Amino acid sequence: MKPAARIAAAIEILQGMSQSGKPADRFLNEWARANRYAGAKDRNDIYNRVYRVLRRRAEYGWQAGSVEPRALVQADLRAHDSLSLSDIAQLFGGGKYEPACLSDAETEALSREIEQDAPDWVQGNYPEWLAPLMAASLSDPVAEGQALSARAPLDLRVNLLRARRERVQAALAEEGIEAAFTPWSPDGLRIVARERITGSKAFKQGWVEVQDEGSQIAARFAAVRPGQQVVDLCAGGGGKTLAMAAQMENSGQIHAFDAAAGRLKAMMPRLRRAGVHNVQIASDPKPALEALKGRAHRVVLDVPCSGTGAWRRNPDAKWRLTADALENHRQAQDSLLRQGAELVCPAGRLIYITCSILACENGQRIEQFLSDDSRFQILPPAQLWEETIGQPVPVFAKARSDHLTLTPRSSGTDGFFICVMERVN
Repeated sequence: MKPAARIAAAIEILQGMSQSGKPADRFLNEWARANRYAGAKDRNDIYNRVYRVLRRRAEYGWQAGSVEPRALVQADLRAHDSLSLSDIAQLFGGGKYEPACLSDAETEALSREIEQDAPDWVQGNYPEWLAPLMAASLSDPVAEGQALSARAPLDLRVNLLRARRERVQAALAEEGIEAAFTPWSPDGLRIVARERITGSKAFKQGWVEVQDEGSQIAARFAAVRPGQQVVDLCAGGGGKTLAMAAQMENSGQIHAFDAAAGRLKAMMPRLRRAGVHNVQIASDPKPALEALKGRAHRVVLDVPCSGTGAWRRNPDAKWRLTADALENHRQAQDSLLRQGAELVCPAGRLIYITCSILACENGQRIEQFLSDDSRFQILPPAQLWEETIGQPVPVFAKARSDHLTLTPRSSGTDGFFICVMERVN
């Protein structure tokens, strides 16, 4: 494909994605299947531009005076590719497989100087309506937003049921895949370059799972032990379930539940590949949950949330988030906290996790829960870090005595909120 055709494809994809409401990765997969003429290099170039526009949409929209795909792509060509107006005009030539020629308004917009004094939501590249919530949740929302607009690394969790980190690192190196130890998680490897891990021997043999280091830390903070009864109430695809099973050495039981039954079915191949045998998936959750009341040593609530902490991986999600969806998440979070609390045994623990950076989904939910239920008290994150990570406590783990907050800016991980509460009566 010629450069102009790639530009036209990026605009087409952004338009289609906006109209469909589908997640970016799903939409791009469908586009690739329908447009097989686009080679690997073409797709790589097009996808990089699409994701860059999604990451920097507020900034580009502010510069261009429009959030229409054509305007956003033109802003990207100007800001990222450093193209002049004449260079951009050549790409927008109006020929076959080329974008239509620049309008007078587009030419005028591209001729303007880029304004440096922009609002926080523009500099941080997040929706304007979220600005008050970001300001109330973060000490520096601009810097955090910019960190969340960067590209995420590829992290792996070593499956301790099958291998050790040093062995996996060496095995990956034999296949030409360079991996470094993650700075915080004792089970993690970070891939140095972009590689297709799923074709590697280590992945096929169940030695590793793709899992962000922050998610690995959240699973560690559950502090599960062999022989325990553990409930993963929002198990999803099973990332934390698999990590906890390894920590439990396949002893005891993990009872995995999720409101979306399809997600649990998707977990089964992962369990088999990892050699996990202590996970129970109930076909009928109601009697299973009733039987577990007051019996679980650990109840893990990785609750549905805004996903603001995962914007590095899903930049399109920040533009699809709505105030109504956020309110629905808050209601679900309160409900799950109440439901999970009833399953915890005396001296057991309730672990509340979100991949959100918003206080309204995090600390405020815990405050509301504890005001209604006096049976639980919070365990300090610095204490938990020493207990579960086994390394010197970093500054970000000492920042609060009631919860751990991870962000790309502070910890180099996705954004996570983790609060561990112990039942004391």
